[in-house]
Amino acid sequence: MALIDAGAGVSAGLFGRRLLAAAGPAGERHLLLTHGHADHAGGAAEMARLVPALDVRAGAPADAWIASGDEEMLSVDRGKASGVYPAEYGFAACPSARPIGDGEQVDLGGGVVLTAVATPGHADGHTCYLLDAPEGRALFSGDCVFTGGRISLQNLHDARVPEYAASLDRLAELEIDMLLPGHHEISLARAGRHLTAARDVLRRGLLPGSTT
Repeated sequence: MALIDAGAGVSAGLFGRRLLAAAGPAGERHLLLTHGHADHAGGAAEMARLVPALDVRAGAPADAWIASGDEEMLSVDRGKASGVYPAEYGFAACPSARPIGDGEQVDLGGGVVLTAVATPGHADGHTCYLLDAPEGRALFSGDCVFTGGRISLQNLHDARVPEYAASLDRLAELEIDMLLPGHHEISLARAGRHLTAARDVLRRGLLPGSTT
């Protein structure tokens, strides 16, 4: 059983209980983080505390920042300054977090496989997860790309336009049925059109619409 992202920590207990119930007492449990921003990874430490042998993974270098709770590198300090997070919010270190490599696979059984796809640009270490299942192919895109070809380009130290463009080029080559981003709407049919829309705008020397 796998969960993509952990939220900011407010609902970590609920997520942990559901993951335990779904996996069963002896099942493998994976927490695959798309990147280190607190709204996606802030609950990892609490989930790791609640769920025995939870396999917490993130793309490098974000895995190390999550493991140490480095609020500066994870841009939590910027989030507090701008009011995104309350001043008292703290990113709890998750020492068990370890890296997941580009192309690395997590086999969930029953013909269901998740493949890590390195997609830096929104943040260093950003990773999408490509789900291959008998029912179809889905992309968990985190904050890389959203429906309508929107992206999330922020004024942060590790947001990089050239890397973002390369990531969108790469994603546009994928054949997917469903797009499951970290925010906003999902797409359950012909989802590849959202990936190509973002790529095509960048190829014209423009930036796609940003969600932030």
